[in-house]
Amino acid sequence: MNKKIVDQQYVQSATNAAATRTYRLAAKHGLSIAEREDMQQAILLELLERYPYYDSAKGSMNTFTGIVSEHRALELLDQLMKQRLRMSVFEPLDAVNDPDFYDYPVTNATGEKVVPLWGDDRDLFNDSETLHDIHAALTCMSQEQQDLFYLIDRYHDIPSAAKASGMPTATFYRRVADLQMHLRMFGIRPAA
Repeated sequence: MNKKIVDQQYVQSATNAAATRTYRLAAKHGLSIAEREDMQQAILLELLERYPYYDSAKGSMNTFTGIVSEHRALELLDQLMKQRLRMSVFEPLDAVNDPDFYDYPVTNATGEKVVPLWGDDRDLFNDSETLHDIHAALTCMSQEQQDLFYLIDRYHDIPSAAKASGMPTATFYRRVADLQMHLRMFGIRPAA
C-alpha cells in the first residue's frame, strides 16, 4: 500500500462526512449516544485508512469521503442491527425460572386478563438504552430541571403539569424548552 501523509483538508472532509453520516443514521434508526460515537469513530478510521486510495483526478475529496462513509456506515448499521436481534431474541422455554413470565392469558386478582410486563412487544434493549440515557441526563441536571422532569413524568402531559407547577405559563414553557434541549444533548427526543 502506498503511504501518503494525510493533508488537513482531507481530515476535515473525512470528519465532516463521518459526522454527517452518523447523524443521519442516528436520527433515522434511533441510535444511542454510545452507538453514534462508536460508529462515527469507525467511519473516520476507515476514511483515514483509505486516504492512500484517494485520487483527485477521479473525483472530488467530498465525493470520495461521502461514498466511503456511506458504505462503511451501512456495514456498521447492519452489524448493529444483527447484534440487537441476537440480544433481543426471547424464547418462553428460557423463562422457566423467571417469575415475571407466565403463559397467556394471565388474570389479575379481579379476574381481568392482563399482559405480563415481559409479554409486551417493546424492544427491551432499546428501552434499557433509553433509561440509561435518561439517568445520565438526570445526573447532569440542576435541581430545578429535575423537579420539572419529575413533575411532567407524574402528570404525563404538559398542560396538567403546567397547572400543577404554579408557575406563570410563559416561565413554565420556557423551562420545558430548556429541559427538552438538555435531554436532546443526551440523544433523547421527547415525544411530540
